[in-house]
Amino acid sequence: MAPRGEVAILDASPLIFLTRVGLLKESLKLFSTCLVTGSVKDEVVGAGRTVGAPETAEIEALIGAGRITVERVPRTSLALRLESNPRLSRGDRDSLVLASERGGRLMADDAAVRAVASQLRLRLGGTLYVLFALADRGSLKRPEAAEVLDRLVDGGWYCSARLYRTARAALEKRGSK
Repeated sequence: MAPRGEVAILDASPLIFLTRVGLLKESLKLFSTCLVTGSVKDEVVGAGRTVGAPETAEIEALIGAGRITVERVPRTSLALRLESNPRLSRGDRDSLVLASERGGRLMADDAAVRAVASQLRLRLGGTLYVLFALADRGSLKRPEAAEVLDRLVDGGWYCSARLYRTARAALEKRGSK
């Protein structure tokens, strides 16, 4: 479970998919502060508005209400080094820099982002981290936690078949408490 008082830096994927399954508001309660970079906001809200993504309005409302704060990313030596990584989008790079600067938990699902975060020794979480934390605190009951995982996958969230089986079994077990 996320320690109270922890800062979360949200990358695009957890924002989008937690909103799609109706858990973004609840997941924000796991952290004292939830931050996004301007580039992630543009990626999720700006592009989402353009394509008519249903989650856009809720994310925009949470930003407007101050539940999610858009934070400026400093131009650091890390930012400059990450620019040469072709596997990272601007939002990915900015999220990594912000997590490094703020010492918060980076909430990201993308394998390339997670690999760089591990190299940088950043604290990591993601969509599954949130599901497990919500199940642990009792916000999701059995068999709801495993059903949410199914809805995530059905909605386009990706994980390997092996990770899916392992996570589903663990969520079913946790949800039975």
